[in-house]
Amino acid sequence: MAAQCATDSDDNPLWQYALTVYAKPGIAQHLLLGQDQLGLDVLWCLTALWLAEQKQRLTPALMQQVAYDEWRSNMIIPLRELRYRCDKTRDAALRKALLAAELAAEKRGIALLYAGLEGNNDIVSATGCDFTKLLIENLSMLTGDQRWVADMVEFYGNK
Repeated sequence: MAAQCATDSDDNPLWQYALTVYAKPGIAQHLLLGQDQLGLDVLWCLTALWLAEQKQRLTPALMQQVAYDEWRSNMIIPLRELRYRCDKTRDAALRKALLAAELAAEKRGIALLYAGLEGNNDIVSATGCDFTKLLIENLSMLTGDQRWVADMVEFYGNK
C-alpha cells in the first residue's frame, strides 16, 4: 500500500488507519504471508484491526459486504493475478503499472468497506473488552490459523 493524497474521494479514516498500520515493522510482511499462504484478505484483516481500535467486534453479519465482495472479485484479484504473472525483470514496467492499479483498486475496496461499516446496525460494541482479546476475536473471524493470529497480535502490539 502506498501513501495517497488525503483529498481524493476514497479517503476515509479506515484508509488513513490502513496506511499507518501497514507501514509498521512486520505488519505488511505478515499480512502478505496470510494472503499468500492462507488466502486471507488483507483489507479485511486491516478492517478487523481498525474495528478493534474502535472497540467494535467483527461479526459474520458485518462481513456481508456485497459491493466490496464484487469489487474484490472483479478488480483487486484479477489485477493481482496479472501482476503475479509478470516477470520481475523482463516485465518490470508493466508489473509496476499493475501494482499501481492494484493499489488504487485496494483503496477503492477500503472505501467500499468503510461505507458498508459506517452507520451499520450490525456493528457490535465491545466497550470494556480487553483490547488484545478483541484483536484475537476479530482476526479469528477471518482465519482459524491461531498461530497467524497470535503473530499478528504480537506484531500489532509492537506498534
